Amino acid sequence: MEEVPDGEDGPPRQHRAAVDDVAAALATVGNWMFAPATRRKIMASSGLELSLGDYTLLAQVSLHAPVRLSVLAELMEVDKSTLSPPAKRLEARGFIERRPDPADARAQLVSVTRDGKLAIRKLWKARAAAVAALMADWETADIERLATSLGALSESIKKGR
Repeated sequence: MEEVPDGEDGPPRQHRAAVDDVAAALATVGNWMFAPATRRKIMASSGLELSLGDYTLLAQVSLHAPVRLSVLAELMEVDKSTLSPPAKRLEARGFIERRPDPADARAQLVSVTRDGKLAIRKLWKARAAAVAALMADWETADIERLATSLGALSESIKKGR
């Protein structure tokens, strides 16, 4: 790939290098966040006894509800059949509920119940504590700058940029 000189039809080299650094750091953060060991630590800290699959499905339902399991399966890139057992367990525990889809009475939408929302709050609190432990020796101003920058990145993601 040909290098674009600074100022010619593309961002300056320094900008591209900084973006590459951000991308590499986000890959590390993402790998840590979704690693089974991290999820187990968050589960243990939350006081909830959920399998990793149940935890993952509850988190996804909370983000996308009301939603069909088939839509979640596409988003998660798994076969819908793999979501049925955890969905049944979460429903049995009262964390999610199924209702007919008003657009298609043959289909069902899943949503998080009040108890499920309480469980999610515990999970997110435990997740925040895990992140806080990583940043224990950081200055507050550095954490605030990171929060602002990640918030802006999050907004760009939501806008589909």
